[in-house]
Amino acid sequence: MKLKIISNIYSLQEIHKEGVEIELHRYPKTINSFATVLRMFWKSFGYDYIVLNFISFDILLLAFLKLIVPFNRCRLVTVDLLLTRPCTFRERFLHPWKVLLLKKVHLFLVLMKETSGYQKYFHLRPEQFRYLPYKINAFDLISKTTVTDEGYIFCGGKSRRDFNTLFAAVRKLPYPVKIVTVSNAELAPHGSFLDAASATPNVEIIRHDGSVELFVKYMSAARLVVIPIKKDIITQAGIAVYIMAMALKKCVIISAGPGVDDVLPAETAIIVPPEDISALTLAIQLAWSDEAFRGKFEKNGYEYVMTLGGGEHFIETIVDHLCENFGRKQ
Repeated sequence: MKLKIISNIYSLQEIHKEGVEIELHRYPKTINSFATVLRMFWKSFGYDYIVLNFISFDILLLAFLKLIVPFNRCRLVTVDLLLTRPCTFRERFLHPWKVLLLKKVHLFLVLMKETSGYQKYFHLRPEQFRYLPYKINAFDLISKTTVTDEGYIFCGGKSRRDFNTLFAAVRKLPYPVKIVTVSNAELAPHGSFLDAASATPNVEIIRHDGSVELFVKYMSAARLVVIPIKKDIITQAGIAVYIMAMALKKCVIISAGPGVDDVLPAETAIIVPPEDISALTLAIQLAWSDEAFRGKFEKNGYEYVMTLGGGEHFIETIVDHLCENFGRKQ
């Protein structure tokens, strides 16, 4: 089987599977203009798939072009496309158009098994989704990092973070907390906001420029990793961070939601209800003080993420899904 693919995931070309030949045309990874997308669409007439990772504007524009030029048989495939419920007036106004365009996407490769929110709000069919186990980001760096316990709680990341619940949960606890994240301007597109004025005295906020080295440095020295996620979200959040934390043999406490309780095996992380202050406080107290309890999650989490690897298996699974769906009707 020969697959002709246009993609911004360049490592697809490095995968060698028996019986599968991949011809890859590179889709630009930079912010693209209408002219660039139009050029890629024209190029796609000779290809089987356009596979794009995490760029919704291009996907929607390509879907629009497929809508008005239906004889282009190249299939659109998204990897980790984040969709949210329409809340603002602008989002509700544009929503019917987004629903119409997303129907032109052949396959959604998602990092969660729970896709009912996507189906409900965007009228997508269950057969359009395939679960894609994620990978350990910064695998080489993590493999070389010395893991310690300097006696603090680590919290980090960007997507749908519920920092206010964390502040309330640790308000009366004696444990130091380090929150490592980007500026509020960078958090906003990910549905997060950190009000530094609401932080309790035991919380230190460390803003950074996206440095993976700094992120791993602080995470590797924590006793616990806490990832509080907002409730009522329909997309995954926190996956990359909890996988990195588990690869560093850290006990993870995280809010339930898509990509968490629907994905994680039992006793690999302590999962609490989202925005539940009391439950988060109790989980932190127990994991902090009970070394044997904490160690069970450290061990199980580490063993789980080691099955995911640093990226090759992730890309191989993408290729597997493309092969399986090659003959499926659009």
